[in-house]
Amino acid sequence: MLTIFFFSGYITQASATLPLKTQSNSNTSSEQLWEGGSAGYIAQGDPTNDDVAFLIYLGHVQAAIGRANHYDKEEGMSNPFTSRILSEYAVIDPFVSGKSSSSLSLQPLLSKVAAPETFTTIMDRTPSKRMQRNAIHTQMKTLILGVDAIVTERFPSIQTSALTMSALFREAGELLRTGLSINGKILDIAQYRDAIQLMEASLRLRVNKVISCDRSREAIKQLKGNGPLGDLLDRLIIVSKSGTVNGNAGDVFEAAQKLEQLGANLPSDDAQICQ
Repeated sequence: MLTIFFFSGYITQASATLPLKTQSNSNTSSEQLWEGGSAGYIAQGDPTNDDVAFLIYLGHVQAAIGRANHYDKEEGMSNPFTSRILSEYAVIDPFVSGKSSSSLSLQPLLSKVAAPETFTTIMDRTPSKRMQRNAIHTQMKTLILGVDAIVTERFPSIQTSALTMSALFREAGELLRTGLSINGKILDIAQYRDAIQLMEASLRLRVNKVISCDRSREAIKQLKGNGPLGDLLDRLIIVSKSGTVNGNAGDVFEAAQKLEQLGANLPSDDAQICQ
């Protein structure tokens, strides 16, 4: 029996509501953190032959692109294209289109936008750098479309999408353990924004599916507009003047758990959902 959960809220709307400035992690020693167990899927497969592990690596790239491309950056922000993320992509690059990286590879453009000098330009807000920044943002948009093309080529099953989203939400929850207080106060702006981008990235790692029965219809619905996440992203992104959101790490872990349960209730082959 497939358990159904309901989700509302749209990531494009949520993205537009991020604040220009929010509180950082000063005077937070008295804030109580959410305490509880982690939840969500943990991928242990080889990303070269396991679709969930593959998409998690790709999700990390997408999150870094989103972080670098977003207008809302804190002073002193670190380059999101870390050596770990670039190394992960290098592992999956030969497999982005079958076993050939000739058509869909992100490598050349990714290397360019990930370069330290590129990030320095992105963070330079002087008017003289505007044209250079705009050119980089255009390259970022091309990368986002490239990620979408890879996902379409890979055409993950509904189960794979659910488990990938669960794993990335679990990572976001770990960041928010110390990034948010139990009352939703932002304690670490970098961890908070990294977590938001991981969750947003997970929503791009899905493809449109043909609905063939009630069970597939309900499963697809959960990964689109009405699923395990509820209004979580809206609550986490709409920030008050006091730097507080309506959620905490526990809410993110709960969503990750529900996504994992959804995946566990589905076969790995979409064709078997309606049998």
